[in-house]
Amino acid sequence: MKTHPSKRVSFVPVPTEEREGAEEGDDLVQAGDQRPRNKFTVWNEIVIWCSLLFYVGDLCLDLWTCSVHFNTKKPRSAWFIFFAILLPNLYAGYKSLQWYLRAHALTPLRKPHIWMIRVFFFPISPILRYLDAWWYGFRARQAWKKHNYGQEKKFFEGFLVESAEVAMLRLVIIFLEDAPIVVLNLAILIEAPPGEWAMAPGIKEDPEAVRLGLVIAKLACTMTLGVVHYMSCNKLAWHLAHSREEDGHGTHTPSSTAPAWERKGILSWVAEVTIYCWQLLSIGSRVTAYALFAVVRFNLLWVPIIVRWLIHTLWIYFDVREMSVINSVAFGGVYLFSFVTTSPGHQILRILLYYVITFGENIIIAILWSYYAPDNYFQACGLAVMFGGAIGGLIFLMIYYCWCHPDRQNIWAWQKFRELQEKRQNRPGIV
Repeated sequence: MKTHPSKRVSFVPVPTEEREGAEEGDDLVQAGDQRPRNKFTVWNEIVIWCSLLFYVGDLCLDLWTCSVHFNTKKPRSAWFIFFAILLPNLYAGYKSLQWYLRAHALTPLRKPHIWMIRVFFFPISPILRYLDAWWYGFRARQAWKKHNYGQEKKFFEGFLVESAEVAMLRLVIIFLEDAPIVVLNLAILIEAPPGEWAMAPGIKEDPEAVRLGLVIAKLACTMTLGVVHYMSCNKLAWHLAHSREEDGHGTHTPSSTAPAWERKGILSWVAEVTIYCWQLLSIGSRVTAYALFAVVRFNLLWVPIIVRWLIHTLWIYFDVREMSVINSVAFGGVYLFSFVTTSPGHQILRILLYYVITFGENIIIAILWSYYAPDNYFQACGLAVMFGGAIGGLIFLMIYYCWCHPDRQNIWAWQKFRELQEKRQNRPGIV
């Protein structure tokens, strides 16, 4: 039987008020020995504001692209873009309000004017979430300046949870809003050779230039960086929740070392760059695959999308105990374009199954593309990007999990390697 979803994000349970008070008291006792460093750093603040600007800029870019399609007398694609913008943001607003209500299930609702703002602006809920995350971080910094380390820890944990929530909302928006728009515009670009990308007479904007710029901007910035942000925040939030469970069982980290959630949850620069390359190649391969299919059989594009979406939805629903039906559907849409971690534990079987499905689908699309579009200008280039991106993404995925993962000593491959070494060392010598 499925368990009830957590009060906050799908992977982070809300601590009880008694536990929060206990943590605060413990930290105040330890504060007299040595002043800890400020947890809410300038880098955390920069990430929040840059993410907020990316969301606003991405939304404005989509709306402008929609208006360009209307101006170029393409109402079908224009209305498609419009609903691709509207529906994911409505879902994000619904989930945001649901999380707000669940977070206040243990405490009475306060500040009615704040709730009026949350309800009125729920279609653009990520903006409010980013502001909430920054406010928690700002209060954590103020508490640190006043040497109130218990309050600092409490507010910083609130910042981490808010960041994980907004990263999850952005992830869904990225792949249910941006990815379909990228596929549509990339398919239109592939249909004609670059020599025919000329501005139509009497139209101010060059639609081909708009599409090409939109595809590059979304792939290189919005979509890939959104996945990196989600994986970073989600890993921190999950290890924070896991450390709470360990503290509840009486296993405390020595004061001389960093907490477990910092040692295992914070990604290094090398890890984040590796994840960026992995996701950039993988997402590029996936949008190219669907764009190639759209060129040869646009009216049947919904068939592979619905079939694979259904497979991933059922997979996630039965694999992740805390995942509700609607969240499983949302992450099923994410899995159309990228693999992200939705549950703790070893990921080797999930990754293997995901890439078996992906390469199988790529082979089918390659056959259709070669048969129905043999004379297309991008015939060989399309196949190279589709398969090369998938293989390159898989290589960077292995590099991340084998050498860049913060908890790589517990990775399945490293555990098997250590077991083989121990067996080789314990093997009796030949007399």
